[in-house]
Parts: sequence; structure tokens; C-alpha cells
Amino acid sequence: MAQATEKKSAFRKSVQDSSSGVLLGQLLSKDGQITRSQFKEAEEIHKKKKERIGKVLQKLGYVDEDTIVKFISRHLTIPITNIEDDKPDEKLLKLIPWETAKEHMVFPIRSDGKNLSVAMIDPTNHGAIEVVGSQARQVVKPSVITEKDLIEAFRKYYKISDEEYEALTKIDEVEEDTSDDGGVNMDTYDDIGGIISDATDEIDTVGGEEEEDSDQLGNAGDAAIIKLVNSILLKSINEGASDIHIEPFEKTFQVRFRMDGTLHKVMNLPPTIKAALISRLKIMASLNIAEKRRPQDGRIKLKLGRGKSIDYRVSVLPTLFGESIVMRLLDQSKLQIDMTKLGFSRKMLDRFMKLIERPQGLVLVTGPTGSGKTNTLYSAVNILNKPDVKILTAEDPVEFNFAGINQVNVRAEVGLTFASALKSFLRQDPEVILIGEIRDMETAENAIKAAMTGHMVFSTLHTNDCPSTIGRLLDIGVPGYMIASSLTVVLAQRLLRRICSKCVQEVKPDQQQLINAGVDKEEVADFKLFKGKGCPACGGTGYKGRLGVFEMMEATSTIKDAMTAQVEESQLRKIAIKEGMWTLRQDALDKAKQGMTDIDEVLGKTVLVKEALPAYLLNPDELTFENGDLIVKEGNTDKNFYQLLQGNLVIIKGGRIVGDISQPSEYFGEMSALMDQPRTATIKSKGKSIVKVFPGDKLKQTLENYPEIALKIIRSLVMRLTEADKKLSKIGDRV
Repeated sequence: MAQATEKKSAFRKSVQDSSSGVLLGQLLSKDGQITRSQFKEAEEIHKKKKERIGKVLQKLGYVDEDTIVKFISRHLTIPITNIEDDKPDEKLLKLIPWETAKEHMVFPIRSDGKNLSVAMIDPTNHGAIEVVGSQARQVVKPSVITEKDLIEAFRKYYKISDEEYEALTKIDEVEEDTSDDGGVNMDTYDDIGGIISDATDEIDTVGGEEEEDSDQLGNAGDAAIIKLVNSILLKSINEGASDIHIEPFEKTFQVRFRMDGTLHKVMNLPPTIKAALISRLKIMASLNIAEKRRPQDGRIKLKLGRGKSIDYRVSVLPTLFGESIVMRLLDQSKLQIDMTKLGFSRKMLDRFMKLIERPQGLVLVTGPTGSGKTNTLYSAVNILNKPDVKILTAEDPVEFNFAGINQVNVRAEVGLTFASALKSFLRQDPEVILIGEIRDMETAENAIKAAMTGHMVFSTLHTNDCPSTIGRLLDIGVPGYMIASSLTVVLAQRLLRRICSKCVQEVKPDQQQLINAGVDKEEVADFKLFKGKGCPACGGTGYKGRLGVFEMMEATSTIKDAMTAQVEESQLRKIAIKEGMWTLRQDALDKAKQGMTDIDEVLGKTVLVKEALPAYLLNPDELTFENGDLIVKEGNTDKNFYQLLQGNLVIIKGGRIVGDISQPSEYFGEMSALMDQPRTATIKSKGKSIVKVFPGDKLKQTLENYPEIALKIIRSLVMRLTEADKKLSKIGDRV
């Protein structure tokens, strides 16, 4: 014990005596947190820029801040401070003035008159400790804190202005990486119009359009083009865009940003710089600049200051007037993985949290592209990300990386698919598995097997709502009983634009519009609606940010029974609502009533699902037949039609067996109802069978008004006619 104490004391002294914590890097290397070569690289930058080595290592991406904080705490035997848990004495703010706190990145916590407890980013900075101690005339007792928490404490307790806060959190400049691997020096470009003019002036247009591509490839490295590309990238970050669209047309070359789910034109560029600008982006994304006939995909990693970087997923598509480029911004610092901030109601969130913490099961998140499914999955998995939990993910591609989670990039060209990754995952002893998407029977089957063998499996599907998700799984071949035995919950979602809080105002609702939207007539009179007027904060749009609306269908015993019986989608929806499912439209209307979004977003992003089927289709009679029982008799004039739920049936004509019916959900007996003629065959049960019975006088109405049912009836009819045709052909061949 004494040796351990001496060792820690020696460590503390040597760190305090070292210049800007160089020894910290050495000890991180010895501890295996970084490699020796990574430390040497960071040390060179530290010597050149006089920046503390811990910060340099973070900027290089070799170690994260949490690792450094825990390492310092462990080896210096000092606590980690959380300002929210460890409330500071606000009287001490006068003892340590703001300028001192900012200069040395230190925050006072408490004092007994002799000893001053402070939180610091770098407790190894002995010079800062001496300055603070001298100013306070007390012995400084440091603790360690993350930079993010420290800056938030500055904002909350020192009451710093928004400008000071932004200055502390703003992107620092870093040297440009001249190796063209995507590193970019992000300067602030105020005069974009001037930059465009400079770029245009540098392009030699003497060859005309025919020579444009060959002449301008060399211009991709011109300073003006580089500056223009950088300005577009920086503008997209500053304006909160999720995607950049660079599009060539016959006489124009435009740039659009997708913000809050909507595209906005942000600049028109001269067509003469088209080739140079596109070539520059392709170089940054490590793409083939000579290939203009095929689509290409790449990635740009933008290195920013304060240890931050942003990735752009780049897609290049050849179009009629040149290559169109779309870039998706992947900014992990803006990724919202706090489940409480996604838009869930408290009741739904509490239930969902309990469901995902079960030891095994299948959780499906569904919705169209861009509806926030990835965010929700990451948030759910992040809740389960604990030291005693092994988590594996298969993604196409991996967009954000997380500490403590093993993430795999799907690569179909080498045989690494979602299905094959799942098989390998089961040999890696995980508790939690995330599969980017269920696209086929093999992936679905493997996911369900994993969920049934002690794993919690998360995945997505592209369906409109919760009940249609079950129909999708049935369509790709998954039996209903397998879905029922593995499924825990289905979550459908959409993203709606949020009303700007700076210009929100109440508006008079159109009562008929509310009724059409699904609001009960009794509630219309008291239903309040809101809208954004438009202001500088939201760019005049009336919207700022987005929020999720959700529909959650928990796999209760009643719903599991319905899945096993493979009931129609509309009937499953009715059952789910009775079991407590809150629909997307209901959730959207509730958020509109609270002033979070407006009625236009509700109507544009969600649909009203009414009672789609009449009672005779929703709740038909179900009859059980034993072996040999008669279901339909040849020559009878009854008009009912049927659907097989379970078992096997035989078709008898003229005393001979001429066929069978064995496919669950197959319809039969509809010809007599359609043609108004006596039955042409006898149908008996082969073993035990269960059959639905529908009134024949409603068949024509069903075919005319309910295409979902009509399609299945027609398919059954076509299938039987095809089989009959094959048999007749065989008989003809024999003759």
C-alpha cells in the first residue's frame, strides 16, 4: 500500500512539474490507451502549437475526453466533478473572477476559508493552480471536469453572454491537410459572392463547353475553388443543414441545403466552374475524377478545431447536364441520442424503456427514409451501453461510432451482408444486437432466431405504420407464429418541423379541417392551434428544428394471437388500438395542440386511418372442422365464400379427388357467388382445419370497395386456375 501511495505521489509531482502535461501522454501510452507512435505525433504538434497534449490527442482522434478524465482521476486520486450533482457555492464566483476562470479553465466549487476546491480541465497544470491559489489566498484542491461541463457551468453561474459562450464552443482553425485526404482548413468566409467571382475569374473558359471537363480538372486545386468549396461546407454547418445538393442544369448550377427536412436554394453558381468544383469535391472524397459515366460513393472527413470533425457521405450521380452531388452531413456532436429529447410522451417513453431492457426480444423501428429511425435506434442502444453489456451492430454504412459498441460495416460485394453478419454475431457472445435493416427472409429469420435465444435485437423496416410492419414480415415469408414468439414492440415514427419558439402565435382553427384531421367533434371547440409567424431566428420560415411523432404497438398476448392467426392489417390495427396503441395521427395532433408543431405538418406527414373494413370482413365466423367434415357440397346453391386459416382441405369432383387447398389465408368458394351458379365441387376437411366464413352476397361489394381483400381473392382464384390448366395439359399430353 505504501509503495502504491509513493508511486501516485511521484506521478502527481512529475506531472505537475512537466510542461503542459507531456508526461500525461507518456503515461497514456504506457497504460495502453494510445500507441507510442500516436504519442510522438501528438508531442510534435504540442511543441509546435504550445497546446496541451491531452487536447492534441483528442483532436487527432486517438483518445476521447472521458478516457483522459478517468485516467487523471485514477492516477492523481482526485475526484471527477459533475456540476449538476456537486452544486457550487456561488459566493466563490467573486473570489475567482470570470477572466481568471476563463484563462485557466477553472471553476470554484467550495471553500472552508483555507482550502479552495476547484474543477479543472487539466489538473496537471501546476501554473494555473498557483495563479488561482495566489489570487484566492487559499490552498487549491483540484478535481477534474470535462470541457463541455465546465463551459456549461460558466454559462449557468457566471452568466456569460451568448457571444462569450459561442466563442468558447466555436470551431477552432487547424492547419489544412495538404495531402487531399479530405482535411480542410475551415476559415470564416463572409463574402461568398466575392469568393464565387474569384473562382470564376480563375477558370479559363476559352475552350467552350466541349472542352470544359478536360481543361478544368487542373483548376480543382486552385485557391479560389478550394476556398469556394470550403465556404459551402462551412455554410452548411453554420445553417444547420442535414444535406447539401449540388445540381447542374442546362443553364444553371445551383446549391441547395436541406434544413429541417425541407430543401432551400442557397446559391446559384456560374456553370463555368462546374467541372472544377465537382472535381475538387471528388478529390476530397477520394473518388475517381476521370469517371463520369457511373455513380460513385465516397466520404469526406472535415477536420475542425477543438478536437471536432464532421463527416460528409458523398454520392455522385451522372445526369444529363453533368454530375450531381449530394452530401449528407454526419456531425456526431449534433447527434441527439437522449431518449427524453426525441419527442416521446412521458407515458410512451416509460413503457418503451421498460420493454427494451428485457433480456431478449425483437424491437422494430419503422418509417420512411429520413424519419429518424437511426437516431431512435442509437438512443435505445446507448441506454443499454454499459460495461457489462456486449453490443454488436451491423450497419450500411456505419455513420457514427460509439465507445463501447462493436460496429460492423456491411459490404455485400465481399459477402458481408446483414444476414451473414448476424450469424457471426451469435458466436461473439453479445447481449444486444442491432441490424441496420431487415430486407429479406434470411435476415428476418436470423434476427428472429437471435431474439428467441437470449438476445435483444433491434432493427428497422420501411413500412408506414406498426400494423403494416407485421404484414411486411409475412410477405417476405416469416410465419406468423415466429413473429408472435419473438416480437417485443414495433415503433413507427415521423419527423415534423417544430414551430419556432421566437415567433410562435396562436391561430384560429378551421373546425371542419380539425374534424377531417380526426379530432372528435366534442373536442373541436376547445382545440387550440399554433403557427410560426416567421422571424430572423428561423429565417422567416416559422420553423426551427424537428421533433418526432410516434406510434407504438406492444406485442401483448392478444396481439400475438392476432399475428399467429395472420389477421388482416386493418383488423390488427383495430385490435392494437383496443390494446392501447396511440396512432401517429393522434400523437401529431397532440403535439399540435401543445404548440410544438402546426396543423399543416400534421396533415402533410401523417394519415388518418379510419375503420377500413366492415364488420363482416373484420369479424367473420370461424368454424373448426374435423377429418372428413363437409365444408362445401357439389350442386348446392349457397353463396358463402371461405378462407383457410389452418389445416388442409381436399377438392372432390365426381367422386374423385382433383386437388387440395393447403396454403393458409387462401380463399375458396368464391366462384359460385360471382357466377350465381351451383357449386361445381365438394370440399372436405383433411384432418383438423379452421376456416373463416364470409357472406356470399357481399362478395361483389368486397371486390369493388376493398382492393386489399380483392387482390388476395383474385390471387387465390388465379392460382387454382393455373393448377387446373397444368393438369389439363398433362391429360392432353397423355391423349
